[in-house]
Amino acid sequence: MSENLNNMNNNDNFTNAVSGVERVSKKKGKKIALISGITAVALVGGGVAAYNLSDFVKNQVNLRVMKPENYYAWITEENSKNFAQSAKESYSKAYDKMQDGQKSNVSLKYVASDDFKDYALSEILGADYKNYDDDESKMLVDIINNINEIAVGGNASVKGDVLSGSCFASLNGENIISGDIALDYENFDYFLRVPELTEQWLCMELGETMSEISDITPYYDVMKNPTDYISPEQLEDMIIRYTNVWNQSVEDIEIEKKESIDICDITVDYTVLSVELTESDLVDIAGNFIEEIKNDDVLKNIAVSLDVCTEEEWASELDELLEELENEDTSNNDVELTVDTYVDPNGDIRGMRFFVEDEGDIFFAFGKDGDDVRGEFSVSEDNEKLFSAELYADENDNKYNGNIDFTYCDYDDVIETISVEFTDYEVVNEENGFFNADVTFVIPDIDPIAIDFSSDGNSQDISYNINFDGKDYGTVILSMSVNDGADVEVPDKNGAFLISPYMDSEPALSDYIPEENMKNFIYDILVKLGFSEEIAADGADDITWEMYDDSDDWETYDSEYDDYDNFGGFDEDEAFTYDDSDVNTSEPEEEPANEIPFNSGDADELMVERFEEEQSANE
Repeated sequence: MSENLNNMNNNDNFTNAVSGVERVSKKKGKKIALISGITAVALVGGGVAAYNLSDFVKNQVNLRVMKPENYYAWITEENSKNFAQSAKESYSKAYDKMQDGQKSNVSLKYVASDDFKDYALSEILGADYKNYDDDESKMLVDIINNINEIAVGGNASVKGDVLSGSCFASLNGENIISGDIALDYENFDYFLRVPELTEQWLCMELGETMSEISDITPYYDVMKNPTDYISPEQLEDMIIRYTNVWNQSVEDIEIEKKESIDICDITVDYTVLSVELTESDLVDIAGNFIEEIKNDDVLKNIAVSLDVCTEEEWASELDELLEELENEDTSNNDVELTVDTYVDPNGDIRGMRFFVEDEGDIFFAFGKDGDDVRGEFSVSEDNEKLFSAELYADENDNKYNGNIDFTYCDYDDVIETISVEFTDYEVVNEENGFFNADVTFVIPDIDPIAIDFSSDGNSQDISYNINFDGKDYGTVILSMSVNDGADVEVPDKNGAFLISPYMDSEPALSDYIPEENMKNFIYDILVKLGFSEEIAADGADDITWEMYDDSDDWETYDSEYDDYDNFGGFDEDEAFTYDDSDVNTSEPEEEPANEIPFNSGDADELMVERFEEEQSANE
């Protein structure tokens, strides 16, 4: 470029071309040429920079200079690259967090109200419960009235193939019961304990059992080390690759610039890229995708690793599909499917429409007009919408106010609409999806349900005040948080109480927790709940007896039942043998008192009663 400028300055004819203009000296001419050259370079460079930096400029230039097919391929490829990059980063972050460890906390709390307590007591004792003066009723009233807050929750830390955590239940902020868990997925060892009962871990060894389940093991390996089967880079490549398969399969693209698209109650101008596909086109597209899948080593490796098929079966199955496609009748040249793609001035795809003439369509699009943000999704058949979702939102300082209406036909062909109204919707933590908003669900024939979402960026609280017919039945609060980094340890099996499916005999509960420890544990829980010490003691005795002595009692009963035949009092085979060779159609005679009728469903109970009567008589 500088050489041409020098030639231009050295050409006397050029310098004298404009009459009436004073000739400039060579020295000054060189300076002007230099300035002109720098200006030209700046203009060209600025244009290139604008093209590279401004999506709007890039899109507008390509829209005007590219052939329709090339522009369509460029738009879909650019958008797929952006999506692929986002998918790659999300996948990579998720895997890194799994390796570095992550701790999650969740709790569900109920804050009771006076209306709830009155409702609960009325349902249990009756509307006149306040006038009851017996001890049991008074105690129950005290227990219900003592409930101010009930909470359950837990936390879990995951790192690699190890998980550990704890759970709890509390009343009015006081812990009632808790539990600890730990899972070693590599060896399939499961640990748990209740600290209030014992510090010793209970360990269930399921390694041998899980190794015998060959169908599960491959899936576990993929979940454990997903990047061994598909890396973030391979995921990105696959998205772009299959987008290119589509681009190379479609032809005859029609472009409509600045076509008006109605989205809810706004109208936007989008470039519409339209593809009309015949039966032959659809068969060709399917064949191209199958060919790509057949040669996709990543997908083949996953399928083989999961024992879905062998490498030979992978190729043969896909070859059979290709052969079936070759035999398809593609003589019909009518358009079977029309695909419209909506592109905004910046080159971003903002929606699509899949249309089958005389049948129906699927439509979705997003748009913005000033501060008005709109979105629409619909499924139609015979020009009637079967389902639609419409977003109406107004933006103000990165906060949104509006509603989403879901409309559908119920089983009686009645049009129903459920609306989700939101105020001050604001994303606080995009990675974890935490946000602030006041949300109200408006459902036909039901009082509106108002839910408050609040977040400080590190946690998310979801609060719901239960309110019906003007009465306050309390508040439910769900809280959750996610923190990066976690130290996870597996308990030592040597000191654990082991349980295995391959043990010669099933261990007894008393071998792990002494009966007295269990009784004291249950007693403490009942007292914390508000039961009197006397009732708590009786309840602990009864519950402990069921847990520890019930099996022994039935063993005693079974032995007595077996011995009854030896006394000659009851012949089970004779009593339950039915001979229909001689059916008596006359009026039934009164059955002897010492026989059990065959058709009685209470044979066991009658047998036990008779045994007890005879035992009493013998005594």
